[in-house]
Amino acid sequence: MPFICENVECRAVLARGQVRSSYEDDGWCFYCPDCKVRNELKDISAPGSPVELAQPEKSVLPHKVIATARPLDDGRYAAQLRVQRALGVRGTYAVEEHWEQLGVFLDAQEAIAHAKSFATDLLERKA
Repeated sequence: MPFICENVECRAVLARGQVRSSYEDDGWCFYCPDCKVRNELKDISAPGSPVELAQPEKSVLPHKVIATARPLDDGRYAAQLRVQRALGVRGTYAVEEHWEQLGVFLDAQEAIAHAKSFATDLLERKA
């Protein structure tokens, strides 16, 4: 089974030969050759046998959520959202969902907070 970079921006699918495992203070890991992010590994070998490393399954899929505030001509901000849902198959994403205007707010931070809240509710409903 290949290793998958857990960095949401990368998600590289790597053959075992592309990965150099190392043991650090926090345990076994590999660094993605594409983005250099540390990825956790665990030893699944039986006691006394050679080390056999596997990538642990994450309980939460790494969805990609981008919340922004688009300035409007009247000084207010439109809350915008892009969501890429991680599929159950490691390394792949569903088609991106995009909302241009989830609401209009006086403050940019308020617009972003609303978009993030909308994304959280959306991802919890469809989990």
